[in-house]
Amino acid sequence: MYYQFNYSFTTQDSILDSHEAYYYSKMVQGWGTPPDTNLIKEDIENLHLDCIVLRIEDDYSEEDGYGPIYWSYPYDLNPEVFYTWTIPEDFEQHGVFIPLQVDMGTMGDRPSTAVATDDFVFYFSVNYKEPSDLPNFILASLLTILSMVGLNFFIQRYLYPVQLMKQRVFALEDGDLESEIPIIGDDELASLSRAVNKMIKDIRYFLNQKQELLLDVSHELRTPLARMQLLLEMLPEHKNIGKLKNEVTLLEGMISNMLLSDRLSTPYQELDISQIKLSRIMDKVIEMFPNHSEIVEVKGKIPSIKLHVDELKITLAIRNLIDNAQKYASSKDKIQVYFSIEDDNLKINIKDFGPGISEQNIEKLTTPFYRIINEGENKRPGFGLGLTICKKIIEAHRGTL
Repeated sequence: MYYQFNYSFTTQDSILDSHEAYYYSKMVQGWGTPPDTNLIKEDIENLHLDCIVLRIEDDYSEEDGYGPIYWSYPYDLNPEVFYTWTIPEDFEQHGVFIPLQVDMGTMGDRPSTAVATDDFVFYFSVNYKEPSDLPNFILASLLTILSMVGLNFFIQRYLYPVQLMKQRVFALEDGDLESEIPIIGDDELASLSRAVNKMIKDIRYFLNQKQELLLDVSHELRTPLARMQLLLEMLPEHKNIGKLKNEVTLLEGMISNMLLSDRLSTPYQELDISQIKLSRIMDKVIEMFPNHSEIVEVKGKIPSIKLHVDELKITLAIRNLIDNAQKYASSKDKIQVYFSIEDDNLKINIKDFGPGISEQNIEKLTTPFYRIINEGENKRPGFGLGLTICKKIIEAHRGTL
């Protein structure tokens, strides 16, 4: 059976206070006179109350507010700080009969009640403590951390295809045109991975087609050049035969350099990387020059280090730089080569003693087919691809010219 009582609300909820006062009064009456301390202890432990019982003696007065202690549990309360905010008239207005005098108020900051009989005064104080927020805080923190860890795991798992695409792009930059991105799932990222794979496949196809075209064109050009060389060898001696041979050799070199320049122009060029001593590279470079002792001079000691480079291409680059210095230096002084190591980087300086280059032409030196002809100078052999090729080879090795 369930009962529900509805009362209008007042500031002190005085009707509920009168009910509480009534039950305090009946509880104290049930303990008898003198009060049974065992019953008191049983009830106040059940109700989570602290209690002190004062005896009223003959010389007791209301002004004193308390008498000698008869019993207390679990410790002595201080009735001197009891402040009441009810009077008997508050209970009488609701027609609730209170057998004993009951005052409700506070003792310090705790709700308290005083009940008086003829011989005793009972002070009750609620010993309820607000539960600590620490367990809730710890639980909320743990849930937050677990949620963040779970969310991070979900995000990483969801974005894992993006990481694979990133790795594939870096591999593409290093010249890998073969491997593909693994396809995971069937969502938008999977579609993007397929598109990237197709794009790389198309790049590989077009680069191969371009290379085949250049090889075919160079073959078609070299075939008549070879015939011309053969015919020149069969012709009788003539003062212009040497000039014709030089022109044929020049055309052959131009075709070879154009092919090499094109291969180095692609951002996906492959380098045949191997470990080789710097001294061995320089020996090969110097041996390429006839009478090299009169042309090149290595200043200082060659660092005893090993390089991870494409031996053929890096040898070609250094050889072209020295050849370019020799070709355009009007001085008879030797080309000087210096080596230094700065911040774990190898620095090679090639110095000639020519007339120099104006600042406005320095940036144009690596432009394909660009050549500088100073006033009064004869046109030197070549076609303006040497420094272009050097720059591309060095940049392919992540260096600077």
